[in-house]
Amino acid sequence: MKILAISDIHGSLQPIEAGAKKFREADLIIIGGDITKGGFAEEARQILSHINQYNTNIIAVHGNWDRGEVRDLLKEWGYGLHAAGRIIDGIGFFGVGGSNPTPINTPSDYSEEEISEFLYAGYETVKHAEKIVLISHAPPKGARDRMFLGLRVGSKSVAEFLSQNRVDLCICGHIHEAHGQEQMHDTTVLNTGSFISGRYAIIDITDSITIKQERIQKAKLKN
Repeated sequence: MKILAISDIHGSLQPIEAGAKKFREADLIIIGGDITKGGFAEEARQILSHINQYNTNIIAVHGNWDRGEVRDLLKEWGYGLHAAGRIIDGIGFFGVGGSNPTPINTPSDYSEEEISEFLYAGYETVKHAEKIVLISHAPPKGARDRMFLGLRVGSKSVAEFLSQNRVDLCICGHIHEAHGQEQMHDTTVLNTGSFISGRYAIIDITDSITIKQERIQKAKLKN
């Protein structure tokens, strides 16, 4: 399975248009949240409709800037994985949207207790799959979650969950400057970075998982 993983679109259509070929070539599109800039469903509908021109095989979670109506829209369109799971071609995908509490109280902040409940609700439906992928808008605390000021602001519940359960890959976003990948316990944690700045990842899942992180050229984003 060839996956195009993106996060933190923040309402921008330019990277979608610039990356059209990548969208067409993928077997599956994963969106890791913060689809909108303003947080409303109408904006999310516009973004998703643009992606639909190139690929309709999408699974997604909402981000902390996306309001509950965006979460509901994703569910309505059959894309939503918040507190849910789905097995696709033998691979188990489950997700958690929003984020742990932020200093500015964004629209979809959740308590760590709520995040833990969301994680286990989705995991229950995929835990027997051969490969398991978590889509979490917030990274786990301690991996790909360091802000430019040096603070680690990831979710304690996501980190604890990864320490106690089998997850092969955790795809996240939220902290734009923390793009990259590293190991946490037996899980590869991948922060795709922000798609609004052109960052994305290509993931191939066969017997193993390979990841390539790439970026759309700035010149193409300005066209």
